[in-house]
This record gives sequence, C-alpha cells and structure tokens, in this order.
Amino acid sequence: MKKKVTCLTLALLLAISAIPYASAKTTPAGETVGNVLFYVTNDKGEEILVSQIPVSEMEADMKAGRINDALHNYSILDRFVTTVHQEGQGFSVQEFVDYARGKSPVASLRSLPMSFSGASSIRFWEIDQTGYDDMDTYTYADLYEVPRYNFPLLYEYWDYAKQDYYDPAGKMTCEQVVDHIFANGTPETVILTVRAFSQRYMITDEKYGIDYNMENYWHSKGLLDNERTIRIMKPMTKDELVSATPTASDTRYWVANILLNMNPAPDIASLAGVVTLTLISSGTEQNPEPGGAAYSDVPESQWYYDAVQYVMGKGLFDLTGKDTFSPGAPMTRAMLAAALYRLEGSLPVAEFADFADVTKGTPLSAAVSWCNAAEIVLGYDDGTFQGDRSITREQIATMMFRYATYKLTVVSDRLSADVGDGLPDVPFSDADKISGLLRYNR
Repeated sequence: MKKKVTCLTLALLLAISAIPYASAKTTPAGETVGNVLFYVTNDKGEEILVSQIPVSEMEADMKAGRINDALHNYSILDRFVTTVHQEGQGFSVQEFVDYARGKSPVASLRSLPMSFSGASSIRFWEIDQTGYDDMDTYTYADLYEVPRYNFPLLYEYWDYAKQDYYDPAGKMTCEQVVDHIFANGTPETVILTVRAFSQRYMITDEKYGIDYNMENYWHSKGLLDNERTIRIMKPMTKDELVSATPTASDTRYWVANILLNMNPAPDIASLAGVVTLTLISSGTEQNPEPGGAAYSDVPESQWYYDAVQYVMGKGLFDLTGKDTFSPGAPMTRAMLAAALYRLEGSLPVAEFADFADVTKGTPLSAAVSWCNAAEIVLGYDDGTFQGDRSITREQIATMMFRYATYKLTVVSDRLSADVGDGLPDVPFSDADKISGLLRYNR
C-alpha cells in the first residue's frame, strides 16, 4: 500500500509540475530557448525523449566546471560582404550526447551507450521567433571528418569593397594571400555552444583600431552569453577559404530539439521507463497517456495501474525483477528520496550530507544529499539516515509536503510559524499518535 500511495502522489506532483517535462519555448522576440530536448531514434524509427535540459542549468553547470569551458574562436565570411568573428564555449556533439544522457530521469537511458560516430547522424531543429524553423541534419563525417580551421588573418586580408582577398601592402597576389591565411590558420572543431557571441567585422567601422587579431576579444569583454543557446558553430574548411564561400549562415541559433540517429539503432523501446513523445506543429510536445511497459504483477484492472505506469514511465522507480514492480512491497526511505531526486531530473548537485550510513559517491548519496539540502529529510539524532528502513505514512506525507514546499519556494520558517511545536490540526481519530512536527521524518 505504501508504495502504491506514493506512486499516486508522485503522479500528481508530476502532473502539476510548473515546468512541463517536454516543452521548448522561446521569448516572444525569439531571443532564447528555455529548454533543449534531446531524443534518440530507436530501431522502430520512434523518437525517444532522453532528457529535457534547461538552458539555465547548462549555464550553471558550466560555471560549476561540469562542462568544458574552453574558448573557441571562429573566423568566417558572411554574404553581407563582411567577415564575422565568433567565440563560443560548449560541447562537441559527443560531449553533448554524454551530458544529455546523464541528465535523463530514466535510469535505463542513463546507462545506455550513446555514440555519435561512424554512420551516425544528428538532427538539429531550431526555433526562429515564435515557431520552429528549418531542420539541419549532419552525419558524423560532415562535422568531424573534414578538417576545419579558424583563420585569424582573415580580417586583415579581406577586401570589403571587392569581396575578395588582397594584400594591403601590395606584395602578395590573391592566391598567395590565401596561402598565407591558411598557413596561419589553427585547427578548430564544431561545437554546440552554451555561451557565445559574434559580430560582423569591417575595417571601415574603425571599431577595433588596427588590431586585426580578434582572438578572445568578446570573452575578454565579458560579452559571452547564452541568449541564443544552443548555437551550432562550424569552422571554415580549406575549400571554403579558397573559394571565398560565405558560411555565416551555417551558424544556427536557438536549437531546441536534437535527435541522435545511431547506426545501428538501439532497441530502446524495450527498456524500462522509456517515454515516447510526438512532435506537433506548434513546436511543443504531446505528453503521453499513462501506459508503457507492462508489469506482470500490475494488472490493468487494478486501481493503481495508471499511477504505476506513469511514474515508471518517468523513471522514478526501479524494477524489482525483469518485469515486476512489486506493488505490495514496503517502501524504504532511500526509495522515496531517490524518487524525489529523479523527479528533479537527477540534476541538482548538493554538498555531501555526512550521514554515518551513507557512502559518499554512490547514487544514493547524491539523492540523499540533495533531499537534505532541500530540507526534505534531516536524518536521525544519531547521525544516520537509515535508508533501508521502511517508510511510514506520516513520513511519506511529510516528505511530500516538504517537497511541495520546496517546489513552491515557500520559506522554511513558515511551517514553524503556522504550527509551532504542537500537533497539526488534522481530522483523524488517531491524530495523537502522529509524531511531533519537529521529529517528522528525521
């Protein structure tokens, strides 16, 4: 019963969550993407949602050192007769895939190998203004098997009037200038930026004086931001340099959906807790009806069937066997702490909660530490958490209430002010048996 009641409560919390599990929005002016959705195609051609990542969280992870913040410089030609200088910090595609997989609330997807390599392809679907724009699909070879470069000398040797290469000193031919630019180029790679900035550069602007070396210019000015995240940045190839091909339009802004097609495609649909969502024309995602994996011990006729399907579909619980949920099994304190942590997307990082019976560095320690930091669990007076202990109904109620309070950003002292040290006014005949409020779920 405890496990079934908890399933129903978690299903309700999921349903009323302020941030939908699958949505990608922009501001009215199209200046930012709120959430980036990452999908993988399974062997049936279905799109499986792996994770939804708030852009604000990627920014926070970069500041915390969980995302490589190496600075990349890009010099490219624009069709508007200009050169463009770009700078960005972020992921290679494989780094993003690893990062997004780790953010999945579904345990079976977090442990699934995901690779962008060989015959794999990846699709980027961007938002432009208030709706979805073009889809760009690249193979691994397109992005990473073609040598690409940053050309710091591009600005100095580009004739903005003639739209061609030239030597201001008049000593080199056009072909020699191209060779000179290339010889001084530096290898660069395609990245998906979390923070970036770019601007057209023209000598006639007299904006930058005579210093043609734009390397790290925007970063040093503190101008990198995440307003157009995720942004695809592609360095120029040698062929593009030689042919003076404008490639600025290859920089795609406001990428909101990313779909990885691995080859061969994995049998993801058979994994526990997987959710399939369908893209609709408005650019949002349709939430699935309760359902999904069938469990041999949860018949459809049971009153808790939909709740079990829903929370398992969100990856909040683990199976107890190959296809069993064990609805009658007692729930432990650790199980509920893990479920609430997964409800947050297994994303928050908190300082380790030093309980005597919790080992640092384990999946349980991350869940318990976050719950402790959010004041959802406080531990026992002897310094233990007692994760294997069966959880009581009053402890479930208290943890759920504290989680809801955390989600609603209600200040922690409001509870004390409203109730104090006395018993809450509850209409139950056994209210006198409820633990004192300050000893709830220690």
